[in-house]
Parts: sequence; C-alpha cells; structure tokens
Amino acid sequence: MTIRMTTALRNARATCIITALDAAATPAVFEQYSGGQPDPDASITSMTAHAISTVYTAGDYATAVGHYYRAENTGTSAGAAPAWITDGGTVTDNDITWQDMGEIPVLLATLTLSQPSGTVADGVLTFNAWAEDSSADASNIASWGRFKDGDGNNVLDGSVGVTGSGAAFIINTTNIVSGGPVRIKAGTIPQLIEPGA
Repeated sequence: MTIRMTTALRNARATCIITALDAAATPAVFEQYSGGQPDPDASITSMTAHAISTVYTAGDYATAVGHYYRAENTGTSAGAAPAWITDGGTVTDNDITWQDMGEIPVLLATLTLSQPSGTVADGVLTFNAWAEDSSADASNIASWGRFKDGDGNNVLDGSVGVTGSGAAFIINTTNIVSGGPVRIKAGTIPQLIEPGA
C-alpha cells in the first residue's frame, strides 16, 4: 500500500523545514559534497583517523584508506589496524564492527539561500533565490548535499544529481571544478516536493 498524506500534512512538513532553515540570524546554505553521505546529525569535520587500542562508541566515525567507517557498536579497537574494505560492507576490529560509509566526504561548493528561504504551497517548498558560489572549493563529482541553517546546524541531507537521476535534489551538473562558479541553472527555481501526494 502506498502512503499518501493530506496537503495540510505535506505543507506542515515543508513549513518545518523552512522554519529550521531560517532559524538563525544569517541565511542558510546548501553545501554540495563528493564521497559518502554520513548520518544526518554527523559532523564531517570531526572525522579522525582510525586509532589502535582505542575505545569507540556506537556511531563514531574513523577514517582509513580514503574511506570513513561508522562503529556499529561500542568497543575497543585492536592493537593493529584491520584489513579495511572499501566495498560498502563491514569489517571486524577486535570487538568493534565498522561499516564502510564510502569515500571521505569533500566539500565542493556552498550556495547561500535567501532569508526567508522560501514559501510553501500545495505540499511544495519553493525556494527564494540562491546566491552562487563564485569559486568552488574542490574538483570532484557531487553526490549529495546538506542544508545548514545560518549557525551551521544540519537541517536536511539528500542525494544530488542531474535531471532523470532520481536524486533527491536536482542540480545542473554534478561535475564541480575547483575555482569555477556553481549556481542554480538559469530559468529554474529550486523546489522540495513533499512525498505522499
């Protein structure tokens, strides 16, 4: 059975997103990343290299061999690093199971939203204008994006892709070039369509 929501409920969900994006005194941003997409509450900048004989808590991240891994349980790492895998599976490290989360995320570009960030009608969040990033941070293929409020708090994550990709957020191109401009495609208006119509 398909889940369907009333327009009022879809509007309420979209309004909650707008409220979260506009919570700070400064505008929200949309960051585009390459690499694996972490848990929505996770900090990318706090990922550290795996350490031997170290206590990790379930949900902690550690980096190794160009990937990052999430501890699936609390435990202590072994006295030597495990044979890291990079296929999306798991690896055992003494009494910790690590989940391969993909390549280490790299920030490619940041677009700045207007404030207020948008409006909601008929279950659709239509964003106001976004300011371009005049100089991308790095070159790579964008695979996901993160909305943050003006204070840097995570609000919403999702896959990014071009039209027809099935990604949550559709962008003009996923091929980001360091130093180049990144902007919303001319003649388009970013929208987030609430599911369940």
